[in-house]
Amino acid sequence: MEQVVLMPGYLAPPAGFRVLAKALSGFDVSELERFPTAPQAYQEWRARVPRNAHLVAFAEASWAAIHLAAESEARSLSVFGPIVRVDAALEARLRALKTAHATGFAAFVEAAKPWFFGAYFLEHGQEPIAAWAEGLADLDLGQWIGGMLELPDGRKALRLLRCPVLVGIGAEDVFTPSRYAQEVVDWVPANERGLGAVRVSLEGCGHLAPWENPVEAASLVEGFIRGAGSLGGEAPVWDDSRWG
Repeated sequence: MEQVVLMPGYLAPPAGFRVLAKALSGFDVSELERFPTAPQAYQEWRARVPRNAHLVAFAEASWAAIHLAAESEARSLSVFGPIVRVDAALEARLRALKTAHATGFAAFVEAAKPWFFGAYFLEHGQEPIAAWAEGLADLDLGQWIGGMLELPDGRKALRLLRCPVLVGIGAEDVFTPSRYAQEVVDWVPANERGLGAVRVSLEGCGHLAPWENPVEAASLVEGFIRGAGSLGGEAPVWDDSRWG
């Protein structure tokens, strides 16, 4: 049975990749514990990522997943809202979050919401946003911010990939806009089949796209994995429930 390893970013909702895991019936699916910094996650996950698995990651966990995909000869890699390096724009956003965090937890949440969620969720998703914020209360947000500001540039690791890569991005992601996803696509080399990376936009979603529209995200990943690097499977469906 083929294996799928799910790697949540540190600020992912507490439910994790539950909807995605459910969609991947017929695979041996495991979800790894989250860590506040990508290098720490990379070190902790190395012993838990089997060879030739399918890897799925979110946000800064993509940094670790890219390195691990190269080392473990992954069958495929799917990343959402990938953070592979921190440029001046992302650094400015992180420093603003750092300032908000110094004021207090509530200030951090209020500052993060418009950067992490799309317009639909900001208007209609008060309950799931509250659940997300409740999950943040148990996290070391200061360590996450510090780790992000010190994140090494991981673009060179993309050159080592030999598997097909799916890059998902929320169309309304203002924390890591589409150019961050495109940069990943541009750095992934074509494999022997001529396929490198493909970018897919999830309409109406922000940075937390896999949770704002989990059905569409799961459909994309399932089709990509089952097609061994193609975007096959059923057409994505916009899910009004929006939350797994």
